[in-house]
Amino acid sequence: MLDLIADGIATRLGDGLLGLYVHGSYVAGDFDPARSDLDLLAVLRDVPTATTLELLRPLHARLAVDHPAWADRIEVDYLPTATLTTLADRSGPMIRISPGEPLHLFEATRHYLLNVAFARSTGRSLRGPSPTAVLPPVDRVAVLAVVREHAASWPAWVTDARGRPGAQAYAVLTLCRALHLVTEGTQVSKRRAAAWAAARRLESAELIEWATAWWYDGGTVGAPGRFEEVATLVHSVSAEVAALP
Repeated sequence: MLDLIADGIATRLGDGLLGLYVHGSYVAGDFDPARSDLDLLAVLRDVPTATTLELLRPLHARLAVDHPAWADRIEVDYLPTATLTTLADRSGPMIRISPGEPLHLFEATRHYLLNVAFARSTGRSLRGPSPTAVLPPVDRVAVLAVVREHAASWPAWVTDARGRPGAQAYAVLTLCRALHLVTEGTQVSKRRAAAWAAARRLESAELIEWATAWWYDGGTVGAPGRFEEVATLVHSVSAEVAALP
C-alpha cells in the first residue's frame, strides 16, 4: 500500500515533489497493518493552491474506493518549503488528509512542527533525498511548547468522547505519548508510550492497558467506554505535562 500511495503522489506532483517521507508507527516498529495509520509528509517545491488540491483529490478518492480498508487510515501532510521555513513563527499554506479529516487546503499552525520534527528525525525517504537534507531542523524548545499546548487542549476536547470508546482510547494513548515526549525527550509510538506510562503511573495502568487493547486489538464502537476514568486521566496527565520543566 505504501508504494501505491508514494507512486500516486509522485505521479501527480511530478517535479513539484521535493521529498516524500513515511514516519510514525511504520518506522517505529509497532505498525499493525490491520489497525495502524500510515503517516507521510510530502515536501512541495511551490506553495499549494486550489489547483494543487484538485490535482491530488482524485488520487485520494481512488485510494479510498479501491482500498476501503485504508479509506480512513492515511495521513499526508503536503508542506511547501516556504511554509516549512517560517512555520515556527507564523502560519503558512499546506494541504492535509488524515483520519476523520478530508483532503483540504488551509493555513498550517506551528502544531505541525511536531510532524516535521518526527519525520526529520525518524522518517524514511520514499522519494527524494534523506529527511535531514530537505526538512529544516526543529528547535526542541518549540517542540516541547507545541506538545504542552496540545496536551493543554485535551481536557476540553475529551468532553466530546462521551459514548465513543475509540475516542476515549485515543485520548489516553495521545496523552501518554505527550507525557513521554516531555519527560524523556523522544517521540515513540502510542503503544510504547502507553507501556511506559502504565509502568510510571501504576494507579492508571489498568485503564491505559484497556485503551491499548481497544486501539490495537480490535475494539468495537458498540463496546462500553470508560469516559469518567478517561476524563480524570486526561486532566491529570495534562496538568503533569504542563508542570514538567
